[in-house]
Amino acid sequence: MDVRIYGDFHRITPEIYEQLKDSIPLEQIDYDGKDVLRIDHEGKYIYMDDFIELVSKVLPENGYGHVEFIDNLDWEVTRYTITPGKIEEKTVKVDNVLDAHMRDHGL
Repeated sequence: MDVRIYGDFHRITPEIYEQLKDSIPLEQIDYDGKDVLRIDHEGKYIYMDDFIELVSKVLPENGYGHVEFIDNLDWEVTRYTITPGKIEEKTVKVDNVLDAHMRDHGL
């Protein structure tokens, strides 16, 4: 398993979902039919940038989403925070996350 990707997007109306559905690069998706789209993937590397950019473009004013992209080969996690017209990303090495957790909890 090269990567694990999961995320959720909120305020996704059926009309917005229609704009997104053919661009979703993952097979495992769950849309509740009115507001929330969830994605999940475990396996080979999948390019997500175009899809994340499209979500940012079509989100309504109060829409938002997050994607966790866990790269098991490079052993790092990238968290994308998506709002209308804006994408923020933060990448950390998994070892750094574990070290911080252990330090914070006296392990």
